[in-house]
Amino acid sequence: MRGGRSGTDAWVVNPKLAVVAEKQGGVFSRAQAIGCGYTLEQVRERLRDGRWERIRHGQYAEPLGLAHLAPWDQKLHRHRRQVHAVVNSKRPDSVAVSHQSALVLHGLPVWGLELAEVHLTRLDNFRGGLAGGVRHHRGKLTAGELTEVQGLITTTWPRAVAETACTTSFEAAVVIADAAVRRSQSGLEEVHSVLDVVEFWPGSPTARAAVAFADGRSESVGESRLRVLMHNQGLPAPLLQVDFSDSTGFVGRVDFYFPEYRTVVEFDGLVKYSSGSAEALVEEKRREDRLRALGLEVVRVVWSDLTLPGQVGERIRSAFARAARRTA
Repeated sequence: MRGGRSGTDAWVVNPKLAVVAEKQGGVFSRAQAIGCGYTLEQVRERLRDGRWERIRHGQYAEPLGLAHLAPWDQKLHRHRRQVHAVVNSKRPDSVAVSHQSALVLHGLPVWGLELAEVHLTRLDNFRGGLAGGVRHHRGKLTAGELTEVQGLITTTWPRAVAETACTTSFEAAVVIADAAVRRSQSGLEEVHSVLDVVEFWPGSPTARAAVAFADGRSESVGESRLRVLMHNQGLPAPLLQVDFSDSTGFVGRVDFYFPEYRTVVEFDGLVKYSSGSAEALVEEKRREDRLRALGLEVVRVVWSDLTLPGQVGERIRSAFARAARRTA
């Protein structure tokens, strides 16, 4: 919490409420604000002049300055606040944050997942369904499938991976599963255990296929998506994260390598060039020239290419054909 003064020379939030909000992801209820010394009119005044914002009915927070963040990071910050606000409005120990909402709290990627709803699994006998922007799930959770994150009762990340993978596309499920393998091989074994329990859930076959396809050597969402794209295009399975050297030393590690076709495929998220550094661009060009000097074809794929799978597949096959002609 900022704890400073606004233009009206009043504390944005008093120290007592700041302590409460700090434990709840920055969120506090109307009742908590009143319990910390505010009157109902003061609450309304702060909402009117923008010192506080309404997260959902009866749940407030100080505004976050998110303009400097990428749109997807802004969405994650807002979803976390929604999760805290929803749980803060429930009876203690009545719900566990689950599915993609749990993935957000655990810091796993949620590409391709809908974050408009907060997902909870009931720990009481409350019915399931959608109400007020909250998706209530009913399921049996063991003590070993529950943990605490940011002060909230949450499903463990292996449970969250398994249940979310049952509700989404193969591509999005692979993105999650690849990240799960990167985090912990033993954790992936727990994902398998959960999938055994939910064998007859709708979407379970997709989840199983994604987990079987998972490879922790995919180092980003983009690499995971490109791997799925190549699989869907019927291309052979590449080697991942392969090192190359030449007579002068180490050249670099490439994302994907098709040894039979002497072809390298690189995913370029453009993040490393965001500073506009001419030196970085020159170094990358030099690296690519050295790879080509080793007799390799190099195909570079950027984020926007992932929406054109047929074109990407054709570019890679063309590289295969060029390599074959050169060695014929």
